[in-house]
Amino acid sequence: MKHHFRQSMAWLHTWGTLVVGWLLFFIFVFGAATMFHFEVTRWMQPERSLSVPTGQVPRETMVAHALDHLERHAAGATRWQILLPHERHRGRQERRSIPGVGWQGSGYGHSSLDPATGAVIPEPEARATHGGGAFLHLHSELYYLSEAAGIRIVAACAMLGLLGLVTGVIVHKRIFKDFFTFRRGKGRRSWLDAHNVAGVMALPFFVMIIYSGLVYFDRESLPLPVAVVYGTGEDAVKRYYGELTGRNRTLLPVQRPAASIAAMIDKAEQTLGKNEIGEISITHPAGGVLQIELRRPHGSELPRYENPETTFRFDATTGAPIEVEAYGPGIKFRWFMLTLHDGWFATAGLLWLYVISALLGCVMIATGMVLWVVKRRERHAREGSAAGFGLSLVARLNIGVFAGLPVGVAAYFWANRLLPVSLVDRADWELNCLFAVWGWLILYAALRPEKRAWVETLWLATAAFGLIPLLNALTTERHLGVTLPAGDWGLAGVDLTMFGLAAVFGVMAWRLWRRWRSVAGVPA
Repeated sequence: MKHHFRQSMAWLHTWGTLVVGWLLFFIFVFGAATMFHFEVTRWMQPERSLSVPTGQVPRETMVAHALDHLERHAAGATRWQILLPHERHRGRQERRSIPGVGWQGSGYGHSSLDPATGAVIPEPEARATHGGGAFLHLHSELYYLSEAAGIRIVAACAMLGLLGLVTGVIVHKRIFKDFFTFRRGKGRRSWLDAHNVAGVMALPFFVMIIYSGLVYFDRESLPLPVAVVYGTGEDAVKRYYGELTGRNRTLLPVQRPAASIAAMIDKAEQTLGKNEIGEISITHPAGGVLQIELRRPHGSELPRYENPETTFRFDATTGAPIEVEAYGPGIKFRWFMLTLHDGWFATAGLLWLYVISALLGCVMIATGMVLWVVKRRERHAREGSAAGFGLSLVARLNIGVFAGLPVGVAAYFWANRLLPVSLVDRADWELNCLFAVWGWLILYAALRPEKRAWVETLWLATAAFGLIPLLNALTTERHLGVTLPAGDWGLAGVDLTMFGLAAVFGVMAWRLWRRWRSVAGVPA
């Protein structure tokens, strides 16, 4: 019984993941890229300013300037927001040392202010691009599909991926022993060892990231329970999320608080620490009082939404504290999983751990798919039978996806620098270039000798990534010679990462070329 159970799990692991392996690789690649999507967007808009610290200005002065601006430009809005300088404002990297204001109501607006004078700092004219935001959509919604269809396809892949992890653990009886075993140059055994090491090394991350992804789009992943209770219309969806988040409330227009916000900040930072307040929100719920909410920057802590322990609410008229209601365990768990999935709370070191773990997921998927081909070719060789079309198709698609997709990603960055700034629908054309190059390389892999296609495509990826910093230096003034001396690691990190990726693909290409060159009859 146990033997048959493991056999059935092995079959399920093999075929369940083979069906979605290439798409899971696509999702993991862009999932890794989303960890630094703010930095990528800044790099793809070189017209924006460098991240340079400004002089210290009392926060009381900055808050007063912000309220003056909101009174003039956001009268009648139902929410005012003030962003104080804070290192964890990831979405405002080049301006996180200066205050910002935003407002919501019938419309929405935002501005950055000079800390000393309160004058509006104009936004520079920047080229049209989807920037790093494209990676978010590609990761969760795919492309050239409707949002709902893309999310459901990704959710189905995630479910099969989670099933693949569970069955993989069951199939590998010596999973922890195999983790410490890697035999080079042993053909199928080497591919299996690489698959096992990559899978076990980041196994907790894989389980967390796939499961939290399903929680992220719970309504799309499990639409029936929501449809039964709330219905299927657009209003039903709004009611569901409104009740889920507790935001089904009417907001009245806000006005300038009478109480001292500076005193509220001092009181909140007795708990949070000095200079930890990053966001101030002013709202007026119907039936309640005008109130002020203070917290650290959005997404910089677990959970990323209202937490009674780190969110402080005050009556805007009297300055008296207002109790922050605690969410129930279900919604708290959901926010916790969403925050884990996004990784917004993470510092730079932990974000890189996310990226490395996601890339290990790419390695696990790629080695598993290559192993499928190697095993069946060895079996055909033993039996003296010819390999079928399906096996050849999988082998060629492996090249087109695992080596070709990275070249397509590099083409996205090349298109950002080479397409005319005035081009109509320029942002969309950047993504069109990604898919056009990728599609061409899938075709290229189908027409070239297989081993040549692997080596040539990997060398192309090496050149494509390695030359991006040079292209950046030739076309903009935001190159390493400027960003490194300025200490702008957000921009410099993108260029340095390109060098790192080029080195990885170069090593892979060189090792494959060297190995296959020594095999008799194989063209080098």
